[in-house]
Amino acid sequence: MGSDPRTAEGYGRRDEDLDILLKTMHRRLGIAVVDRLNAHGGPPELRTPDLALDRLLAATHRATGKAVSRRLSRDAHAAQHNSVLQARLGARGPLARRPAMIRVKYREEALRVVHSYWPFDLAEAMRTAVRIVQDLCDLLNDSAQPLGRVDTVVEQLREHLEGMSRRPEPLRPQAAFTGLDYLAAVESALADPAERLANELHSVRELLDEELAPSVATLKATGRAYLFGVGAVAQDLVDDLTHGCGDADALARVVAEVEQASNDFVGADLTGAKLDDVPLEGILWDATTLWPAQWETRVRRASLPSDEEQGVLVVAAEGCGSVVHADA
Repeated sequence: MGSDPRTAEGYGRRDEDLDILLKTMHRRLGIAVVDRLNAHGGPPELRTPDLALDRLLAATHRATGKAVSRRLSRDAHAAQHNSVLQARLGARGPLARRPAMIRVKYREEALRVVHSYWPFDLAEAMRTAVRIVQDLCDLLNDSAQPLGRVDTVVEQLREHLEGMSRRPEPLRPQAAFTGLDYLAAVESALADPAERLANELHSVRELLDEELAPSVATLKATGRAYLFGVGAVAQDLVDDLTHGCGDADALARVVAEVEQASNDFVGADLTGAKLDDVPLEGILWDATTLWPAQWETRVRRASLPSDEEQGVLVVAAEGCGSVVHADA
């Protein structure tokens, strides 16, 4: 027989049932809370007001430090670029220091003059001639080799020297224009070493035709008895050709200077230049180059990054479809 809920015993059982219900609900709520926190990465850290302020200051310091580092890095990059630019400008020769508008105006004519003086690598051609004569000396010293091969090497040397001599004679501009007109200055700079090289080649060909070739011809009748005299002439040829290599190298340096003056417009001011009829292919430029109005976008579309250094662009024969930035 159940107890009466209105009695003291009934009230006690009702409180006990309520306690059990509350504990069960508390346990289930705790499980739900833990699951919820775990789903969001776990319980948050307890932060006192001072700790929260410290963390805020630390986060602000890190953000500020990154901004300062980026700014300093950008300034350092700009300073380095300016240093490289100044070194580049300082290393230019006299022709490259001429006004940029003049250099770009006469660019095509200057490059044409260069090609007439330097139709191919004359320095390498001179070294090839030295190697041919050295091969001749080795052949003369090798008793196992037939003397008939000597004629073949001499003819090879003659043909090689004739190919080098097929160049226009150095043209010296009139004295009144020397140093005043840009193209006259280009021609004059090239003519000096070209004239020395031409004279050296003339002397070498005279030595070949008047001494070496006749001496080699007598070997067929005299045999190796006169090899010493032929060897001495061959060694004179080696010496003369080696000296000519220095003249060819000097001419190569002037050619490089003219090409630099005609192609390198990094840091140049071209705002007043008239570019409508000027061939721009091969020109080097960068963000510091100043172009005439309406020309910079056109040049950018025709330019590609060069292989020389970062930030330097080269005007290509066929540009890209989008604008290339000079700091790319």
